[in-house]
Amino acid sequence: MENSKDALEKLGSVVSGKKELLILTHTHPDPDAIAAAVALRLLLKELFHVGASIAYSGIIARAENRAMVKKLNLPLKQYSRIKLSRYDGIALVDSQPGAGNNVLDASSPCDIVIDHHPRRDDTKGAFVVIEPELGASATMLIEWLDAAGVDLSADIATALAYAISSETQNMYREAARRDIRAYLSVYVRASIRKLAGIINANLPHYYFLQLGDAINNALMFGTMITTHLDEIRHPEIVAEMADFLLKHERIGTVLVSGRFRNHLIISIRTRSEGINAGRLIKQLPLDPDNVGGHDRTAGGFFDLHGKDRKEVEEINITIRNAFAALLGYENPSWRKLLDQVPRKS
Repeated sequence: MENSKDALEKLGSVVSGKKELLILTHTHPDPDAIAAAVALRLLLKELFHVGASIAYSGIIARAENRAMVKKLNLPLKQYSRIKLSRYDGIALVDSQPGAGNNVLDASSPCDIVIDHHPRRDDTKGAFVVIEPELGASATMLIEWLDAAGVDLSADIATALAYAISSETQNMYREAARRDIRAYLSVYVRASIRKLAGIINANLPHYYFLQLGDAINNALMFGTMITTHLDEIRHPEIVAEMADFLLKHERIGTVLVSGRFRNHLIISIRTRSEGINAGRLIKQLPLDPDNVGGHDRTAGGFFDLHGKDRKEVEEINITIRNAFAALLGYENPSWRKLLDQVPRKS
């Protein structure tokens, strides 16, 4: 978009006369969505004197994300407990209406959309800022807060710093120059003790059980790894396992799936220069409205309502083979990761 001053002027005109906005995140919000929502709430209050509540759907289950919300006292509410008639405007951060990962469909009224994922053709609103060249939505909010001269508490600065570092894996993945500048801006104002507590949050026992399942079920061929988790506790574990498996020294691209209730959650990670994860997932046999991503990361879901275990297994095989074919491997001879003989140093 235009510079921060222009963005603030336009935002001000959109919220002028409003009393209370509802800020929505995507389902099962990650640190970027949470921090962007909290930062937007602060901006609306301090610069435009407009109140706002933050609501999310799904669950916050990842240990680090739960620690972030608890340690920083972030004011989030479950969407199911929200009375929509209280609000005279809606904002959506880190997602877009109709993306399939939030409570809004493409026709839902939405005044404000702030996101760093590729723009959907049907995204509209009075104030829409979508910058896919950025590594985090939080970056835009930091720029606007600084331009507006809004003071950040240590807790909000910590939330924003963790949002950018986690979304970009400490600037390793898809971090633009603006992300780095924004991160440094809030890092010096953050609580280092609380930030360390979030990063090093204690992990629940089931995390290790599912980590074991991910490794035991992992199949490998060429520079690919794929694995499936059955009956996962929360959707975020799929992306966690994809990030973990991508650390394998011989692997360039990872596909992980996991069954969460009546959905198959899918996550792709890549570090191969010639592969775009966002485009790759769009070519899999999935509903394109339920998937999306960036150069290095992508995710989505497949509706499993009415499917039995055998049908789910067949769907997994179909997706796995399509994934391999798109990477140039027809009829790959998958082998168990743990059966591979390590190379000698």
